[in-house]
Formats: sequence, C-alpha cells, structure tokens
Amino acid sequence: MGKAGRPFGTLKYDNLEDLQNGIDNYFAEQDEKGKPYTVSGLALSLNITQQTLCNYAYKDDYFEAINRARQKCLSYAEDRLFDKDGVNGAKFYLTNNAERMGGLRYADRQEVSVDAAPITFKDFPD
Repeated sequence: MGKAGRPFGTLKYDNLEDLQNGIDNYFAEQDEKGKPYTVSGLALSLNITQQTLCNYAYKDDYFEAINRARQKCLSYAEDRLFDKDGVNGAKFYLTNNAERMGGLRYADRQEVSVDAAPITFKDFPD
C-alpha cells in the first residue's frame, strides 16, 4: 500500500518559511497573470481549504503571515472600488467576505431597527 496522505483539516505546512514562500508565489503568479487577489485563490494555490488557511492564523508563528496575506486581498478589492471595471465585483466581494476575513463590515444598505412601544390613549375626566 502507498503512503497515506495527511488527514483532512490538518495543517500542511510545517514551518513558516514554506508557508510564506507559498503565499509569495501566489501573489507573484496573480501579478504575472493580471488576476485578482482572493483568499479562496490563495487557499487553492496553497492546496488547502479556506478553513485550513484560517486555522493557520490561530498559530502564533503563522498569524502575521496569514493576516498580511488577508489584508493584501482586502486591499486589492478596496482598490478595485475606484476602478470602473472592477467596482461591482469588488463591492460584492467586500460586502460578503471582508468582515469574516478580519476587515471592516461593508454593507450596501442601511439596517434600521425600530423598537416602538404601543401607544395607549386614556380618557381623562374633564
């Protein structure tokens, strides 16, 4: 029998240097191809799931590298908000993903909550 692979959900990279090289390669390839930076694209390039990528952020040694990569993806999307060709995609991406990636919460509508008590009228004697 062949060698068993790593169990699903386990971390693939044993050291920060290998992970950082994978992150750097992803951004370099995206620049070369003229493609956007996304967290899902980064995870795919690293051959891990998005959840596993997030799990790396919980390890002290990896936190800064993962957080920097997430911020680079968010910054790319924010920059596209000012580009007429990318504004709709960037708006959708930020509205649906920014908060869970550690960024600000974006919304394209206001949420208003109205708490009102019922009004009761009393008859007052003249």
